[in-house]
Order: sequence, then C-alpha cells, then structure tokens
Amino acid sequence: MVRQRDSRALSSASANGRRARAARDRLAEAVTELRRLTQGQLFQAQERLADVEDIRSASGVSLEGVRRLQVWGADYLRLAAEFEAAARCCRLIEEELNRTIDTNLAGSHLEANAPGNRGADAPPIKSHRKGRRAMGVSGWFRLFAPHGHSAHRRTGKDLPKVSTATSYRPTMAPSAQPLLITGSHEADVTALILGPLELSVAGRHVVRWNSLKARAVFQYLLIHRGRPVRRDVLMDLQWPNHTYTSARNNLNVALYSLRNTLEGPWQGLQPILYQDGCYVLNSELKWWIDRDEFLSELSKAHLVRASDHPRKAISHYQKTVELYRGLLFEDDPSGDWYLVEQRHLNELYLQALESLGEIYLDLGEPSSAQQFAQLALARDPCCESVHRLLMRCYASEHKQQLVSRQYSICVNALRDELGVSPGAETIRLFHDLTSASS
Repeated sequence: MVRQRDSRALSSASANGRRARAARDRLAEAVTELRRLTQGQLFQAQERLADVEDIRSASGVSLEGVRRLQVWGADYLRLAAEFEAAARCCRLIEEELNRTIDTNLAGSHLEANAPGNRGADAPPIKSHRKGRRAMGVSGWFRLFAPHGHSAHRRTGKDLPKVSTATSYRPTMAPSAQPLLITGSHEADVTALILGPLELSVAGRHVVRWNSLKARAVFQYLLIHRGRPVRRDVLMDLQWPNHTYTSARNNLNVALYSLRNTLEGPWQGLQPILYQDGCYVLNSELKWWIDRDEFLSELSKAHLVRASDHPRKAISHYQKTVELYRGLLFEDDPSGDWYLVEQRHLNELYLQALESLGEIYLDLGEPSSAQQFAQLALARDPCCESVHRLLMRCYASEHKQQLVSRQYSICVNALRDELGVSPGAETIRLFHDLTSASS
C-alpha cells in the first residue's frame, strides 16, 4: 500500500510538473507574440488609418484614387487581423496568470488558515481575482504599447474599445481544476468554440491566425466533425459571389494556411483529409472539442437524473455549465451560418442551469438553487420558467415579499424586452404562492 501511494504521488507530481512547464511555455509564447504585434509599426498604422480625411480626399473617381482606396482597404483588414490576434494573446496571458496566481493563492490560503497559523477571529484570506480580471484587454494594451505612441493623437478622440465579450463562469468547487487541463491535455488538437475560439495543437497554443478564411473553414469543419463536407459547400459559403475557379483557388489557399496552422508531430498524418470531393477532420488524430464534451455531459446528466440519482446528475450538469464559456464562436462577428446552432447551444446551457436549480430545490437547498437560477436570468431575463423557479425557492423559505418582487421583475422583463405579459402558469403560481401566506 505504501509503495502504491508513493507511486501515485510521484505520478501526480510528474503530471503537475509537466502541466506547469506547459503553462510557462504558453505564457512565454503569448507574451512574445503580443510584444511583436504591438510594436511601433502597428500603432503607427492604426494612427495613420484613423485619419479619415486622407481617405475622403482619395475618394474621387481616378485610377490613383482607386489604387489608394484598395491599399487602405487591405491595411484595414490586416490591422483588424492583428488586433484580433493581440486580443487573443491578452486572453491567453490573463488566463495563464490567473491560473498561476490562483494556484499560489490557494496554497497560501490553506497554509494561512491552517489551525495555529492564524488567530481564532482572523478572517480567511480571499482571492483578488476579480480585480485582476477587471484589467481586461485595454489594460494589457497599456502595458505592452510602446511609450510615446497614441492611437488618437491627431484627432484627440477616443477610438472604440476592443470588446472581448467575456461571460461569467461560476466556480463549482474551490479545488476544481480547469477542464481544459483535466480533460484535454492528452489530445492532439484542442478546440474551445463555446465562447471565443481557442486552439491548441500538440500542446502549443495558436495565438494568431494568418488567414481569417482559414479560421472560418476550420470552424465549419469542427461543427461538422465526423461528416464529410463537400468542397462546393465551403466555396459557396465563404466566396458566394466569386466564379467557380476563383472560389476554388481561394479555398485551396485557405486550406493551405489551415494545414500550416494545424501542423504538428503527426508523422505524416494530415489533419484535414480530402476524399471524393469532400473534406473531413482526420479521425486518426485525437480531437478534443468543448462543444462535443458539453453535449456529452448534458446527455449523461439527463440520463442520471431520470434514474433518480440527483447528486450524480448535479456533477454532470456542473461540468456542462463549466464548459460553456459563452456563445458559440463568440468572437466571430462575420459569420451567420452557425447562428441556429449558437441559439440551440445557448438554450441547452440555460436548461442545464435551470435543471441544477430544480434539483437543488428538490434536495432542500434553495440557496444553491437560487444561484443557478440567477445565472440563467443573467443570460436570459425573459425565461419565465426560471422566474417561477426563483418564486418557489423564496416561498420555500417563507419569503413572500421576495416572491412578489420576483414576479414584478418577471412582468417588467417580459414587457420591456418582448412587449408581452406573463403566461397563465406564471400568474397562477404567483397567486397560489402569495394566497397561501395570507
């Protein structure tokens, strides 16, 4: 038994060491790429392109004017891609720093709060993660931007802020490790698509896409993984107004860039296969996609709940919620083919939150149920079933005033957002809960 414990301890320490080295490598790579992206020439290009008077003066009908406008257009597209890559670097750096700091704080928290290390009345040490996360992308740009460069020096006006469109992720347990580490570290390719797209190839984070069209093609192949995608479908989707020859050539260029992005120690294996006029992700490689894991955990949760094992169902529902960082391809504003799937996955996420709330309420833990219900309403304030869940939670605690307040919140949200009134079920529940106390 002692040997087995020692062996497990050594194996755990070795795995922790590998993860720590991988985290340091990811952080160093992201910092290096961010420094390169934010060198003086990038900010000078932004400053030059921000002067719309020069562009307006070149809008006359002439060959020179057309040529200048084409150059400006290409510069804008390049700059947009650069800033998107810089924002991705910021997110990676922030995630790695938060992960490292939280690990250190957790260790100091256990040590400082251990018996004998603090007084009986001393408050526990709290994490300052909220303050760190508040820095955001703009804070990282201020840290890495060269001194003396100002993107709005000429006009004196503030440029639009870069939006990261991050969403709240609830903490399920103080000791829980990120699912990206525990569930995907053995994968050849890891793709996080619920929220901003994050890609890791053979443990190497992709911090920059050389081609946005390559990314768009990859996104389509990810959603349709396991199903061959015809070449003409990709051509019509990405280059609808091009001739067949032009669209085919553009697709070939995008696939060449995509294959370079996915290049790894595959010993001759191609990550993207072409067979019978169709493209497909190579199943011989191990792919880890958070959407697939999300759907798998949700299915397990439903089955376990139907078998009357509420605590096991809670575990699967919590993993489902943790996997959902945000809307599908949240940082891609140009695509629309995935909007139906995006709405569907968001609905499943809300259902998982509501299911957690219902189970906790059934187990006699209304405070936990309220937390998940509030998370669901933060994403969809017009979800009547969640409003009803909260009303039942407050009623179980004999807080009739909060029942009435929640009903008013529901009425106002439906009126302001949708211009409708609550349904009969909601009205009936409100009257039943309030009349029972009178």
